[in-house]
Amino acid sequence: MNNKNSLLLPPEFFNSDLDRKINYILSTRLEVVYLFDHNKNPKDSTKPTYKFIDEIFNLYKKVNNQIELGVCVLNINNKELETLIEFCLNPLLELKNLHLGLGTGDNKYENHEFIYENNIEDVINYILKNKNFISNKSKLFIGGNSKDKIDLVKKYNLGINQWMGLDTTFIDKQNIYKDLLDPVGSLSRCIVREEQFEFDYEKIHIVKDSNLKIFEETIDNIFK
Repeated sequence: MNNKNSLLLPPEFFNSDLDRKINYILSTRLEVVYLFDHNKNPKDSTKPTYKFIDEIFNLYKKVNNQIELGVCVLNINNKELETLIEFCLNPLLELKNLHLGLGTGDNKYENHEFIYENNIEDVINYILKNKNFISNKSKLFIGGNSKDKIDLVKKYNLGINQWMGLDTTFIDKQNIYKDLLDPVGSLSRCIVREEQFEFDYEKIHIVKDSNLKIFEETIDNIFK
């Protein structure tokens, strides 16, 4: 895997200048555009955020396979398992070249009053055996640092994502990832500043403001 530059969209992305923002993204060398799975705006809980399951299909139609899309990351425990599969996973798996991240959720950005105890390994198996996931050449990765998550990465040859965090932790992940056999997802890190390592990975740049001018400047800075 070569170094990749990807983008995590801000919660206000769809509120204004949508077509201009999309055209600007398509004019760059960005490889994947990610939406996140939050019910509340992680920056300001008083402001709205997009409903990713609706907007990813909106965006998928607009970009028309000119760039790949992803979810970073889907909280598997904020819905009952049947609802998660029927209304989230099955529709998403119909998309081509989807980069699907899974997480088990926490209360860092929003308080979850209802947490379901879905088995992430069952969800992983469901996805990897899904005929649409296979035929559409989609990718699967896990977000998290726990030993249980790392063990799943190794067992199923998955990609793994780190949300910022310590460089040493990310280097540990790379040492695990490089020994995987044909992983079905990338080694990636969500970042707000440029960083350099001696190994290849996917840089997922976090865009914090959806103002058109700042949005364009942020993307320009990625390719300095």
